[in-house]
Amino acid sequence: MGMMAALLLPAAPVAAEDVSAPAILQWFEGTWQTMERRAADVFMAGYGAIWAPPPGRAETSNFSVGYDVYDRFDLGKPGDPTLYGTETGLKTAISTLHKANVAFHVDFVINHNGFADAGTPGFIESGGYPGFVLQNPDGGTDPWGVPGTDGDFNSAYDWGAIRERLAGLIDINHATNWQLIRHPVDPNDPRNIPAGVTPWNGRIANQPDSANARFYPDRDLQPIMVFDPKTGESDIAIYPFNLDNPMAGDPIPENATGLLMRNAQWLVQVIGVDGFRIDAAKHIEGFTLDYFDRAVYRANPRKLLDGSTQHVFSYSEVFDGNRDYLSDFIRKDINPNDPGRVGGNRDVLDFPAFFAMRDNLTSNGFTNNWYNMVYAGMDVHDDGLRNGSAGVLFVGNHDEGPGPYLNNVAHAYVLMQPGNAVVYFNGKEHGDNREFPKDGRGDALGGRYGDTIINLVNIRNTHGRGDYRERWISKEYYAFERSGSALVLLSNRNDGGTSDWINFFVDLPWGTPLIELTGNAKANGLPELLTVTSDGWEQPNYVRTKFLHNDDQDKGFLIYGLATPQGQLTLSNVAQAIGPDAETSWNNGSQRLSEIDVITADSFGVTLTTNAVNLLGVVRDRDADGDNALIRIDGGLDLNGNGYVDFVTPGSVVYGFEEFVGANASKSPGYFNADGNGLYTMQIDASQLSEGYHFIEVRAFRHREDGGPAVYAPFKRTIYVDRLPPESAIDQFRPFGSFAGDNDIWIRSVDQTADSVHVFMNLPATVSDEQILQMVANGQGRADAIDRDIFKTGFFGIPNGNNVFTIVTFEITGNLSIQRFTGITPANVRGGGLGDLNHNGVFEPGDLANTSHGFEAVLYSRNAQFNPAADLNGDGLVDNRDLFLLKNVLVSNGAGTETLDMLNQVLLRRGNINGAFGTDQWDIDALYDRVYGRVASTDLWYDDLNVDGVIDQLDVDALVYHILQTNYGDANLDRVVNRADLDILLASYTQPTGWAGGNFTGLGPVGLADLELLLSNYTGPTGLIDDLPQLGQAERTLLTSYGFTVVPEPAGASLATAVGVLLLSRRRRRSPYPSRFGRN
Repeated sequence: MGMMAALLLPAAPVAAEDVSAPAILQWFEGTWQTMERRAADVFMAGYGAIWAPPPGRAETSNFSVGYDVYDRFDLGKPGDPTLYGTETGLKTAISTLHKANVAFHVDFVINHNGFADAGTPGFIESGGYPGFVLQNPDGGTDPWGVPGTDGDFNSAYDWGAIRERLAGLIDINHATNWQLIRHPVDPNDPRNIPAGVTPWNGRIANQPDSANARFYPDRDLQPIMVFDPKTGESDIAIYPFNLDNPMAGDPIPENATGLLMRNAQWLVQVIGVDGFRIDAAKHIEGFTLDYFDRAVYRANPRKLLDGSTQHVFSYSEVFDGNRDYLSDFIRKDINPNDPGRVGGNRDVLDFPAFFAMRDNLTSNGFTNNWYNMVYAGMDVHDDGLRNGSAGVLFVGNHDEGPGPYLNNVAHAYVLMQPGNAVVYFNGKEHGDNREFPKDGRGDALGGRYGDTIINLVNIRNTHGRGDYRERWISKEYYAFERSGSALVLLSNRNDGGTSDWINFFVDLPWGTPLIELTGNAKANGLPELLTVTSDGWEQPNYVRTKFLHNDDQDKGFLIYGLATPQGQLTLSNVAQAIGPDAETSWNNGSQRLSEIDVITADSFGVTLTTNAVNLLGVVRDRDADGDNALIRIDGGLDLNGNGYVDFVTPGSVVYGFEEFVGANASKSPGYFNADGNGLYTMQIDASQLSEGYHFIEVRAFRHREDGGPAVYAPFKRTIYVDRLPPESAIDQFRPFGSFAGDNDIWIRSVDQTADSVHVFMNLPATVSDEQILQMVANGQGRADAIDRDIFKTGFFGIPNGNNVFTIVTFEITGNLSIQRFTGITPANVRGGGLGDLNHNGVFEPGDLANTSHGFEAVLYSRNAQFNPAADLNGDGLVDNRDLFLLKNVLVSNGAGTETLDMLNQVLLRRGNINGAFGTDQWDIDALYDRVYGRVASTDLWYDDLNVDGVIDQLDVDALVYHILQTNYGDANLDRVVNRADLDILLASYTQPTGWAGGNFTGLGPVGLADLELLLSNYTGPTGLIDDLPQLGQAERTLLTSYGFTVVPEPAGASLATAVGVLLLSRRRRRSPYPSRFGRN
């Protein structure tokens, strides 16, 4: 997807200027769902990555932060989440954040598992930790030669940084080599890890399960072949996970370290993780980190836009102030020109810098000393330069809390440094008084606690380029320049006031204006605008201002930077805007602050208007009008139609962006216009965007002729594409309780856009959408969300039959769909099935008629009622099509004679077209009258016997074949076509009559077509046929072709026969079947 090239410094420097990578947000105490919902806030704030807690199942409880690992591959299941959610929820959150150009890092716990061990009652019997053994499989000694039975772990009595138990957590011995299939698939494989037999705290581990195959790479796919310089091994095959067919994974034996490495690869390739914070790295053997580097090397399948690998970035937690020691944990030796050689992209959290900030940004200004702080970190230690080459800076974290007293000053210092930096945020979604993790910056995403941090993060992004130039240092004051971009002034004094006036050298041309970007100058009466000057030809350029003291308000920081374009970004074709969440006393961590624009049209317009820049209303800064603007949606798409993404160089400030050019775009930069105003437009094809969230950024660049680094203003909008109704589907049924038919139904949001779901069972087809929505408004049918894309509700006594489930799905926009799923039969049902309409397991006459639940009552309700046992064809309707299928179903289920007789009565009543005397030949004639328009139909439902919406020959077929259960040619309706029917037809030949006289086509007098119909279904004996005067040569030929012999007939006999048939055809008899449901 190529989303995050600029997030982290590459393993090897590729740019001449120092760069501040977009900051990492350490977000703890927040759910995956919240992170997805607040992706717009992360995007607007400008973070480049999120660092989240360990995602796996914790040992002590689902309320644990996660460092007491129980199962690394269990990220939460539907209805059984971890503290943070489920695997699907995590994957969806990561996918959304990737679209916002935000990478995702997780805490990787490689040193230990939870607190339980072999001495915990019942834990061994349960199988222990999934994938690990608590006792030596052979009962022998450990790799160090110490007798014991600790399996994959160090003994509780071991000591030293590597082998001791950290905080009582069972320590993994990475040197063990018990070769086992640690996620068993085949129960008969002798290499399987010992399986648990008795649950412990409701958990049982290491039992074979075919679904475990998804936790393994697919060894049928093409591997990468590598050489590992740390071990000297060559031709190492690293197989990928199969993302298209997860169950194609191949279980192989491995040791405990192999499982940990497989987990890292799985998190990257399957879950979508981009980086790791390695927990407790000082307690891990060095070779383990080398194996980790191999496991994640070239593992990321999400390529950058230029096709290169987006290497996994990691940073170790080494709680130590010894920089030489910490340097051993840094490995940055990936060579893009030698992809077959394993390298590392591993840094270390800068604890030396943290300790220095903690001790020198205190509330006691007398003890604070910049000299003790600014040279203390890892960056300057590795090569003597402040270039971001080593160390990940942070001010606070989950272990230490928010950080030093002068916290804003510390963040201003850290966030304007080159390299990588972290901001710690505790969302407090799981309670406000938890002892662990410690509090963080409540304003890390803005909101009720202010916008100090997000302003600093934004300045880091817009002005965090340029070599590091130290411009002033004393015990109390420190200043540095990001060359040609911004000047940072910091004070550690806690009293009021300012310093004296000071001249600060800058790498900027004479006359360049600098505007104060934090707002602190304006708020405290210091100059907001500085102008670069000098003391003469070839003298250094400088600006003149003061340091601001903190005055016990943590405000002693100023940043003067180049002005950037000013303006507004607007979108057209916005259907609605979803406003921010309402603020409450408890939702600082979960409250979405950003507005979301909803796009329902096939296209929308993006317009950036920039204004002529007059700084403070008095200083005209023409360069700030801007000479270009670029647009990016998500990770980089071809928006201007030239067939490619315009800028694809990883790490570039324009990575993934597009020019405002082409037939659908225009641009007029303000710098080149006399009035200084600029205009950029582009029409976006929304049909090329998936449903859901998308992220639009336009960067407008300051004009530069001095060769300085790019400086820009970002303009951002988050949109939600909602062109299509939400799509849901039935996922599964799960029985509950002990009664037949009691089931939970799980509904899956196919497109993952569902915000809420309502489910109804066996609503009749005539219930309107308006009625259904009123039921929803009344609170009926609501399903509970048990996963990011799964909703659950339950029904008692689901009948055996073709049930109908109506699913109403809502998106956050209010867009909805009403879907009707028919023909659904769960495994756990009650009743005998189709035909058993009272669901008692017996097929009886009452299932058909003369009861309120019988088929006939449901049929004649005209779908105002529904019974799943009556819907034989599973289309969600009960009509003649089901009626015509009933006989075979009843016979196959052994229905008795009385039941089949009742079915016959129901059939005959349904064919009573003329509403009188039961169903007979005259009903066929009446139906033909409607087919040919001789009589207008007054009731389409009644006359449309085959239920296709029209009255035609097919309805006559239905009456003949299904209701009368006979065939064309059966004039006397005795269900056989024989000589009696032939004689009737011949006697009426050429005469105007109806079915009873042999008119089987319903048209004109009896003729050749009727004779052909009869003969085509004839089952009687052939023989002699009198050659009647009305028969022509065509009739004689036809009769002869069917085996009859036509002979002359005496005139008197022929006349007598004709008169008799004619009299018969005109008799009307009363039907023995009174019409209960027909028309009178």
